[in-house]
Order: sequence, then C-alpha cells, then structure tokens
Amino acid sequence: MGDSEEIRALEEFVLNNPELERLEGMLDTFNVFETLKIVNVEIKHSNFLAWLLNPNENHSLDSYFLRQFLKKFYSENKEIIDSELSLFDFEIFDYADVEIRREWRNIDLLILIRGEGEENKKVAIAIENKIKSPEGDDQLIRYKKILDKEFQDYRKLFIFLTPEGLEPSEDGWIPFHYEAIAGLLEDALKYKKDYLSDNVYNFIDQYKTILRRYIVGNGEIEDICRKIYSKHQKALDLIFEYKPDLELQISEYLVEMISKYNIIKYSSSKTYIAFSTDVIDKKIEKIGSSDYKTLFYYEFINRPKKLQLILRIGRGDKDIREKLYNFCIKKPDLFNVSNRSLSPKYHAVVSKTLLSTNDYGEGDIELLKHRIEKNFEKIFNNEMKEIDRYFEEKWIE
Repeated sequence: MGDSEEIRALEEFVLNNPELERLEGMLDTFNVFETLKIVNVEIKHSNFLAWLLNPNENHSLDSYFLRQFLKKFYSENKEIIDSELSLFDFEIFDYADVEIRREWRNIDLLILIRGEGEENKKVAIAIENKIKSPEGDDQLIRYKKILDKEFQDYRKLFIFLTPEGLEPSEDGWIPFHYEAIAGLLEDALKYKKDYLSDNVYNFIDQYKTILRRYIVGNGEIEDICRKIYSKHQKALDLIFEYKPDLELQISEYLVEMISKYNIIKYSSSKTYIAFSTDVIDKKIEKIGSSDYKTLFYYEFINRPKKLQLILRIGRGDKDIREKLYNFCIKKPDLFNVSNRSLSPKYHAVVSKTLLSTNDYGEGDIELLKHRIEKNFEKIFNNEMKEIDRYFEEKWIE
C-alpha cells in the first residue's frame, strides 16, 4: 500500500466512523475502577468480592449475594462436590454468623459458615482469585494443607476463581469463572434495586461494567469493534504496525542497563534475557544444555504487565544440578528452595519482581525505566553480591 493510499485509509477512518463515536461514548462514561486504574489489580477484585460476600457489610444485600454465589458454584460443580453438601444446604444455612477473611495465611478469601448443634454443618470455603497472575509454586497445595489442619471439623470447598474458569493445577480445587460473577451482579442490580442506595447501586454497576469490558467480555462492545475493524481494516492495520511495543522497549532497556554492571550477557529476546555475574560464570562449569552452555544463570522474564528476575538451575548434567540444588538449600536466607524438590528441567532458586501490574500505569517508559533500575540496583548491590560471596567462599568445583 503506497503512502497516498495509506493516508486515504487514515482519513476515511477519522472522517467516516460513526461506530467509533458510539464506542467512545460507551467508554467515556465515568467509572471509578478505571479512574483509579485498578481494573486488573487482583487484590482490588478480592476486596470487592469480600465486601459483597459479607452479609454484615453496608451494601444492604444481607446474605443475598453470598447465598446466590454458593448456589451457583454448587449447581455448576455438583458432580464433584462433597456429596454430604447439597444445593438446599446453601439455601437454608444460617449466615448470621458467617465470617469472611481476607488474606488469612495468604489465602485470598476464606468463608467460614459456622452451624450450631450437631445437625448443622460447618463449612470452610477457600477462594484463590486469579485475574492476570499465574499460580505460585505449590500455592494451592499449601492452602489446602492449612485448611485441612486448622478446620478439621469443617466440610471444605476449594474454589479456583479465574476469568475463564481455568483448571487448577491441584486436585481438590474446583474451577469457577468471572462470567458467573458478572451474571450474579446483573441479577442483584435487577432484583434488589429497591433495597440499594444510589451510591451502592452505582458502585456495583460500575464494577459489573469493568468485568464485562475487561475481564469476561461485552457482546455489544465486541460487535462494534468487529464492525469498525471490518470497515477500516487498512487504517487499523497501519496503526497497529506503528503502535509502541512496551515489552520491546523494556527489553532493549534491560540489555542497555546490565551493560553498566559487571555482568555477562548470554542471550536476549523480547521476553527472556539471560546473563550471569562474573563470579558465577567462572565458578560453574559450562556443561549445560542451553546455547550458552551453563546450567546456572540469571534471567529477566519480561511479560505484559510483569517483569521478573530469576536465578535458575537450568537443564544439564544431573550431578551438577543436584550439587547446585543442595548448595542452595544450605543457604535458605538467600535461596527460596525450602520444601521443593528439584524440578527436572528448570528450577528457580531466586525470584524477584521488578515490575508488577500496578507499576505499569499509563505505560510511561521513562517512569518504568526509573523503577526497573532502582529495583535492580538494590537487588544487585544486596542479594546478588551476597550470592557471589557465597559462591566465592563455599563452592567447591
């Protein structure tokens, strides 16, 4: 497509686009969650759900949302839920003494239903809420063990809540999805409107809107977007071609940044940048299975809305891998290897977050560079130097 044709396509996109104006009108409505830039902040979703699920909070829904949530969850998963619980239990439970805990023992949400007397059933329900972040190592196993130990006389349910209803990695956890949450919110707004103050109604409605817009999809918005793309494909493809690539900008900066330190770069791509300190590079024999022939190295992992620094044992000679693993076990204040056996391919012994979802904000690359360098400098001058000293003093080849 020549320059003049590209300009005509862009002009047509700007001048003849009623669907775009309609879309902008829908998106321009004030929404507190968008204004505060917390749409994808997992902890805020958990806080909102804890508020709604608690019958004693100031939303005026009493136990309505909690009851509907549990009945919906049960109805979708009754084939795999403890047979001693039934849909009717969740309808007739006395929710007057229910307790909702946030981040108790790091569990996102914990619902405790305490019945009185032998005929009543006590239930402990753990909810692990994942919006964008992946599962942590052994996270679900740990939480299940905690509940099994702390609530021995309770029936227990383990809910793995994600936008898509993804399967959890561990048995015993049951998937649930945000489409159900959005539907329950719509029902609450429809059937309980007369009980809600204007502030509470608008608050719930705005949360429902961001769920539909960013988490589970909005049929009307998706239809408008498809029409706009179909009609203005050339212009939009051209715009996308020149769209700033934030992950690429971060990757290029990481390569530039580590050149200032006493660091040996092994390889780099947009997502992965592998490197080592001079000490570790000289100490560890080059017998790995990677292109740079080492099985112990640092790596930046640069993903959308998250930047991590990992020190990992890679693929390679089994004896050297086990030697490295056992060496790290002896220094738990430096390496996170406790209660985890050596993984067969890649095993992270250090994991640091340089940028989390909240840090990205508007995607200001200069601000992100500043945060990256500040965080990396701190890690380099503390943990990484301590690791170097440990290898210099204790590693025997």
